[in-house]
Amino acid sequence: MFDHPGTGDDSRLGREQEGPPKSICILPFPCQEVLLQGETKQLRLYEDRFVELFDDVMEKHEGVVAMGLLASSGLIKTVPLCEVEAYNRMEGFGIFVTLRVVGRAQLLDVVQQEPYIKAVCTELSDKFPPNLDMPNLLADAIEDAMLTLSALEHKLELVAEDPETEEDTEMERRINVAKLDDKYFADDIDDDDDDDDDEPMVDRRRRFQQAYRVAFDTDTQGYVSSPSSPKGNGSAGRTPQELAAVSWAAYMTEFLPEQDAIYRIQAIDETEIFERLKLASYMLREKRDKLQKQLDIVNMKKKDDDDVVL
Repeated sequence: MFDHPGTGDDSRLGREQEGPPKSICILPFPCQEVLLQGETKQLRLYEDRFVELFDDVMEKHEGVVAMGLLASSGLIKTVPLCEVEAYNRMEGFGIFVTLRVVGRAQLLDVVQQEPYIKAVCTELSDKFPPNLDMPNLLADAIEDAMLTLSALEHKLELVAEDPETEEDTEMERRINVAKLDDKYFADDIDDDDDDDDDEPMVDRRRRFQQAYRVAFDTDTQGYVSSPSSPKGNGSAGRTPQELAAVSWAAYMTEFLPEQDAIYRIQAIDETEIFERLKLASYMLREKRDKLQKQLDIVNMKKKDDDDVVL
């Protein structure tokens, strides 16, 4: 992301840092709209101050801008770093911009408020323990949770569409099919989909796969990893880059991301990869328990209705 000409003593910042502090332009957003690694957002910039900000970003900051997250208490200190992926100026309509998240930074000091916000920040990088066994176990648990959530959501869909066609073994069948899928993290996800036509293209497991690929491909932390394609095979162990991709993708499977805004903000603030994976695992357990409760309620109502008919 930023150039890193050297590493000094940054212990005073309270985090492990790379390189010296840098100036950054801040584009403000409600905190509910927080984006994570690899996610994109399309904008139309038409106010003069934001057009001026955009010109500054392109001319002086190599197309890098911070996503300033506004909470009731003010500006959140940890911010996603975005690159301008594409843009188009249209006379009378402003600038149409696509931003993609490629990193994170910690704001150290706001140095300008008008006409737009500028700050000094330093880029954040993930910290990995010497032994990756525990992070890999958590990543395994996250992948299993995606299978379980997909199955629970599918059972709820079946009940809503036609309760009489629901089978008690459906959840187990879907989990076993997915575990046998040797293309779980294949490069071409569309080819993988062809092998399982009865599964929805956009179920949670598929969304997790797609988010994993995007997070992996846009990672700019610069660590050394195998050149081979990531497979997510926990038994063989994951590289740091693969673990980082799992840790982001776990938060990126909701159709309405703002529902997980609090967890997302906690995730971007966490530099310890083990802690971010642990938080994701906790979040997914909450989702599983909520879905299971909904399914139990539906099944109980169905049983009561059947008893009444009898």
